[in-house]
Amino acid sequence: MPPRRTPFAPSPRWARPPLAVVLCALLVVTAACSGDGDGSGDGDGGDAGQDAGDAGRSGADAPEGTVLGDGEEYQATIRRSAEGVPHITADDLAGLSFGQGWASGEDRTCDLADQVVKINGERSRWFGAGEEDANLASDLSWRAIGIRDRAEADWADASNEVRQLVTAYADGWNAHLAEVGADGIDEWCAGEEWVQPVEPVEVYAYARSIALQASSGAVSDLLGTAVPPTEARDDDAGAGAEPQAALTSLGTDDAPLASNGWAIGAERAAEGGGMLVANPHFPWEGELRFWEVHLTVPGELDIYGVQLSGLPGIGIGFTETFGWTHTVSAGNRFTAYSIDLVPGTPTSYRYGDEEREMTSEDVTVEVMGDDGELTEETRTLWSTHYGPVLDFPGVGWTAEQAITLRDANIDNDEFFEQYLAMMQADDLDEFIAIHRDVSGIPLFNTVATSADGRAWYADTSATPKLSDDALAAYETSLDADPLVAAAADAGAVLLDGSDPMFEWEEVDGARDPGLVPYDEMPVLERDDYVFNANDSFWMAHASELLAGDFSPLHGRQETPRSPRTRENATVLDDTTAAGPSGDDGAFSLDELAAAAVQNTGFTSRALREAVVERCRGAAPVTVAALLDDEEVEQLPAGTIDVTEACTVLDGWDGTYDLESVGPPVWRELMGRYSSDDLADAGGLWAEAFDPADPVATPSGLAPAPDEASDPLLENLARAVQILEAAGLAVDVPLGEVQVAERNGTLVPIHGGGSDDGTTNIVSWGGSGSILDPALRAIEREPVVDGSSLAVVTGSGADGTGYRINYGTSFMMALAFTDDGPEAQVFLTYANTSDRDAPAYLAATEAFSAKEWRAVAFTEDQVAEATETTTTVRG
Repeated sequence: MPPRRTPFAPSPRWARPPLAVVLCALLVVTAACSGDGDGSGDGDGGDAGQDAGDAGRSGADAPEGTVLGDGEEYQATIRRSAEGVPHITADDLAGLSFGQGWASGEDRTCDLADQVVKINGERSRWFGAGEEDANLASDLSWRAIGIRDRAEADWADASNEVRQLVTAYADGWNAHLAEVGADGIDEWCAGEEWVQPVEPVEVYAYARSIALQASSGAVSDLLGTAVPPTEARDDDAGAGAEPQAALTSLGTDDAPLASNGWAIGAERAAEGGGMLVANPHFPWEGELRFWEVHLTVPGELDIYGVQLSGLPGIGIGFTETFGWTHTVSAGNRFTAYSIDLVPGTPTSYRYGDEEREMTSEDVTVEVMGDDGELTEETRTLWSTHYGPVLDFPGVGWTAEQAITLRDANIDNDEFFEQYLAMMQADDLDEFIAIHRDVSGIPLFNTVATSADGRAWYADTSATPKLSDDALAAYETSLDADPLVAAAADAGAVLLDGSDPMFEWEEVDGARDPGLVPYDEMPVLERDDYVFNANDSFWMAHASELLAGDFSPLHGRQETPRSPRTRENATVLDDTTAAGPSGDDGAFSLDELAAAAVQNTGFTSRALREAVVERCRGAAPVTVAALLDDEEVEQLPAGTIDVTEACTVLDGWDGTYDLESVGPPVWRELMGRYSSDDLADAGGLWAEAFDPADPVATPSGLAPAPDEASDPLLENLARAVQILEAAGLAVDVPLGEVQVAERNGTLVPIHGGGSDDGTTNIVSWGGSGSILDPALRAIEREPVVDGSSLAVVTGSGADGTGYRINYGTSFMMALAFTDDGPEAQVFLTYANTSDRDAPAYLAATEAFSAKEWRAVAFTEDQVAEATETTTTVRG
């Protein structure tokens, strides 16, 4: 069997550094999302040990006041609520970070251990090459990205304070592992030999990998396996390939990271202090789950929020004076380059008037065989001066051309400083200044609010800086070059890498050479509200548009907004008595929380009545057979009566609550339209998008093209046919068919999908290797994408339905009041990853019932919420 990594000695005791230095390392940025806290809310109860997070941790059966671990380097107290949220207190930041590492190990041991294996490129070593060499491809991709090597080099130059804090976190995680052993973990990785002590630099490298979610990490499938073309490869790999189709792999439009972020200012807040809704749409499985925590050093630090499993600090949260959330930016975090190769030498490329040689590195990966023996696979990884070469056989690396990329976040080590300063800021002004002075945000919009009632939005994501000439040439190429247009449709920028004009421009004030400086980034502050729902910065408010001379790589202006963005704007801009903020037009905390899950769909809001008018009294509709991409019949031709479906839609209020009757019909109807149809006039909308009115347009239902056929009625008939094929009545309530499986229990889930246009998004999808049976000990549920019931056979309670494992994950409603911050939260899957734990199910059931959990933030609240207390030492 493979040898274990050599354990390392605990770090020496160190004097408490200044707060300004310490806070940065404690806060590591997470993926686009938002965070907040817990406290004295609903819980599953049970014995004290079970209530302590329910996760098979070493302290799970310990009585109150138990001391675990030994040593004199660190000490922290972990008080857990009934829901398992740890409130961690220590006398210094080293002890606090140690306590967080311990508590994180209690709840999510497997997540960090698994991610260390991934970013080290060691999946094949422990799990074998995998089905269709999936593990080997992952190893080669992460070796090609080189984040472990880069992090190791930066780690050597990091400040002592950063190194000490990350080391304290690793020491805490390792101390917990030593306490229980791999065999004592109640998770899917229990007893696995690869669950080993982590080195501090591995925690640091994993944190750095998170910053690549919208760049190298998003295209990792295309990295690590690129090889120079041979005659055989040209003949085989490119056969039948459509370049435009292949280039869509460059895009990140389908990446599952999304969010809503709302900041409410004094004008719309009932108590005058700022308010916030954090609503990240992230996976419910795998490494991109949030972990809820409260960190306190009395007199120095008091912050509540969430972090991704296995990372120190808090990525997003709130303090006594301000709170913030993130959403994933719609801008570009990398540029791809098509380079012209030198004839006869496919590893040389033209660059202006010169020729350049690609560089190569031989990488050896250990592979576990079926017999348990290790063998070695050596591959050559190729790079240009921009970055690694991508694997586009027959399209991207031929005898004439190759595709490579440059990543705006590959060298981003400033985010530690960014979050240090954000956490130590005394007020929103200091918080904003840090975005200007450090610019370490990797891929997020920031939406923030303050106790004094301000609402602030900015997209300070790392963005490539191109010259005006380069931007003009790129815009021209969008019309002239089908490959460039295809990449753009997928959300990627493809440039001519053989033309030096397209190099990133170096300007003063940028975080790193070649990036857009803060003064050229979009920012908006208001006293009513700002928001973002993953569309570009251009509409951070329903009426005050952020028009200006911003790079299109930051996101496009004057472009149609998604149905979800339009619904967010509609909810926030409504000050009528019937609106979510009530008679006074100002939100209370309860009203804000209710608005976040009111579940109205924008497409139904805008089009339902017109659809009903069109379908009322319609004759039976004839539909052709539905074929898949391989011309195999999925549904037969037939004549469908749409009368009952029309009646259902007529009686529906357009919401996606559990008892709602109508969402399945509407979802299947909207699912028949393309993304282009949803965005602008055409098959669905009658009136075109108007940049002067981006919330209300496009508008109206597109008329039937002629009397002989009506695409709307045909799509409605197909929706009825899909439901019938799935064995469902058209009047089935949403809660009976939209469910999340929690260890054998099917929990009904409210909310809608992207086509529905709700703010509360739930769906099937997400990333994380926990969904890959080749990489996990968990048996994957036999489910597929839930966008249409026609392809979901076998996924629900009776063989049909919409399975949910992605979407609203952590949700927080926060208000600054005269008595300080007050917050309500959901963590839809709980802190524990023990699927047998009652909290694992209870958290999802609480979300299902819209039973918000009050955050315990003050000392009195924490003391009242505490179920168990454990002191940990190391």
